[in-house]
Order: sequence, then C-alpha cells, then structure tokens
Amino acid sequence: MSVLGTNSKTALTSRDIANLSGVSQSTVSRVLSGHPNVSAKTRKRVTEVLRETGFVPNASARAMRTQRSRSIGLVVSTPVNLYAMEVMREVHEHVARHRLRLSVWLADTDGNAPDALQALRERSVDGLIYTSAVDQMPELEADISAGAPIVLMGRTIRGIPTDTVAGANVQGGRRVAEYLLENGRRDVALVGGRAFSPGREIEQGFRQRLESLGSPLADNRIIYGDLSYGSGEHALEQLWNGKKKPDAIFCVNDLVAYGALDAARKMKIRIPEDLWVVGYNNITMSEWAAYDLTTVQLPIAPMAEISVELLLRRIDGEQTPTPKRRRVEGALLVRGSTAHAPAAPSTK
Repeated sequence: MSVLGTNSKTALTSRDIANLSGVSQSTVSRVLSGHPNVSAKTRKRVTEVLRETGFVPNASARAMRTQRSRSIGLVVSTPVNLYAMEVMREVHEHVARHRLRLSVWLADTDGNAPDALQALRERSVDGLIYTSAVDQMPELEADISAGAPIVLMGRTIRGIPTDTVAGANVQGGRRVAEYLLENGRRDVALVGGRAFSPGREIEQGFRQRLESLGSPLADNRIIYGDLSYGSGEHALEQLWNGKKKPDAIFCVNDLVAYGALDAARKMKIRIPEDLWVVGYNNITMSEWAAYDLTTVQLPIAPMAEISVELLLRRIDGEQTPTPKRRRVEGALLVRGSTAHAPAAPSTK
C-alpha cells in the first residue's frame, strides 16, 4: 500500500490512518479523542502518521455518528473578574487535554445562562460546567433532574442531585478565625455574601470557630454585600466610621478585600499597623505589591481538573447511586496585609 502524503488530493479517512498505522480504526478513534486506554508506543505510531499525512478529522461527520459535539460548555458569572478568568484558563487547559473545545457563556446577575442550557438541549455542547449557580434556579434544576450532564463548580445548590466540586469553605473560614485570634485580633469583622454558597459556608466556619474559641462575632460586625469591589469599599467605610473600630476584617473573596484595602488608603488607615485585612481565593492580584493580601487559596486548578473528569464520566453515561461531592482544601497564605504574622498549624 502506498503511503499518502500531505500533498495528496485524496481525502483521508480514519480507516486510511488505521491501515497506514497498522492498528484498528477504533484505536485511531481513541488516539484522536485523547482516550487513556492506548499504549504510549501505539499512540506515538498513530500520531506520527497523523502528522505525516496532515489528517484532519471531520468534526461534523463524527458528531453525526456519535451524537457528540466534542465541545464542553462553561458558565461563569458576570461581570467577569480575575477569578472567572482563572477558572476559564484552568478549565480550558483540562478540556484541551481531552482534545475537546470549550464554549463559554456569561450568566446574568442572577446566575442564569439560558442560552447555555439551550445549547446543551440542542447538543451543541455535550455537557456544562456551571460556576454561577445560586439557590432556586428552576430551569437549571429541572435540566439536572432530567439527567442532563451538568457539574457545579465552586457553587452548590441545596438538594440538587448532580456532581459538585467546591472549595472546603467551612474549613477555610475556621482557619482564618484561628489565625486572627492566635495573633491577638479580638475585634474582628466579616464582609460576607449570603446569596452565594461559598459566602455562606465561609461565614459558617468563621463564626463557629470564633465562638468555640470564646470570641463570638457580634452581629454588628457583619456586613453583607454582593461580593464586588465596591462592597468592600462600602464595608470598610461603614465599619471604620462606627463607634468602635475593628482591628481585622475578613472578606469572603479577594475582590472585596481589594476594595477594602483601597478604601483604607483613601481614608489614611495604615495596613497592617491600624487594621488587618484577609481575603479568600488567592487570585493573581493578591500577591501584587499593591495589595500583598493574606488570603485563603482556593485551589482552582484541581477543582477544574476534577470537574472536567466528572463531567466526561456523565457524558459517557456513567451513573452512580449518589452524586459526587468533592471538596478541595486550600492553604492560608500569609502576606503583608497581616504584617506577615506567622500562622500556627491548622487544628482542623
């Protein structure tokens, strides 16, 4: 058999690639899809033939045969901030490893992304990773209940039977409480967000641990917002203009903490001499000199990897008696916003 080169006008098929490689057509399909069940030697041989021939799979024909689009959807919150950008980057990296495409939708302010759900129903994408879920989302919940391949990442919905991957937020909140009390902070405040599951979970761990250590958080030391930069600015102004000033503020995400830090500069509040500020997530800007923010690292990379793997299993039809609920724990990263004060080992 003659080997067809890249300049051949004959349209190659996966059967041709199989013949040239000396393997079965199904093996070629596994190599093209990035399936792990192929030996390194065989994968190398097929890959070399693919490169030499310039073979490009016909995505449309393959989708018709397999009823798969080879595309994964990702829903992120609006407005898109650095956290969402990092989520997109990490999810894309893991999707690309499986030789899949990534489509991204921006949710509205209530977390809804009807176009993404419609694309899933029309099989324009094979599954969705949903990062903007909030409680009471009837359309999303209905699709999940109907068995649609959807994984929640970074958010949870109470009582919804689907795979969920999130940070160990209760433990994160506990760890910040321990750290602040270990370092003599006794008048602490919290800037939270009850509309979102991470905010509720972080608050739960923080408040419970403060109380168990004999320093309960007063209700007037909690300010709720929309987890935006502006809510951090507003919270700092409100707390600092009260009768008694806090000595530490814990913000349930880094963006809120940036707002608080910038407001402190405008108000001539010295960080960390007059006030400590702690965030949550550890997005890239947190290590910048302008913020130098002590924060709890939300491990986005492993969360993205687990989310993609769970979604692919759902797409492949794998069913389990109960949904997978994965929690990924991150570390407390100490920086200048808390005077680089050391953290004792976590007691969990």
